[in-house]
Amino acid sequence: MNFTIHALHLNRDITLPETGPAADGTSELYEYRSLVGKNELEPASSAHLAEGKAIRELKAGRYLFTQGILPESQKEAAFREAAEAIWLESLWLEAEFKNDRIFARILSEDSKTVFQIFRETEKQD
Repeated sequence: MNFTIHALHLNRDITLPETGPAADGTSELYEYRSLVGKNELEPASSAHLAEGKAIRELKAGRYLFTQGILPESQKEAAFREAAEAIWLESLWLEAEFKNDRIFARILSEDSKTVFQIFRETEKQD
């Protein structure tokens, strides 16, 4: 997949209700970790997405962000590929990540199921 990476200022939290999808179409939220070291330039693909767990909230903040159509199988492979694309773009932009967390959101958009990947960045001057 080819991904377009955007800088995003998320102004409000994205919250998943206890039952059913959110009003904005969000049906699932996940948190993963990146195992890529700060100065590592050729990490293994598997290092871009590890230790996933379901969560209920994505906090407002500054993120690098991308999205794609959710494949019927190999969901985490698509997430990993998008996370790697965000990491590569961060090198080009010289953007620093705030932490090692990567967030994935699944939602319905224009009658399609899409996924979005978020990686929080430090505020740049």
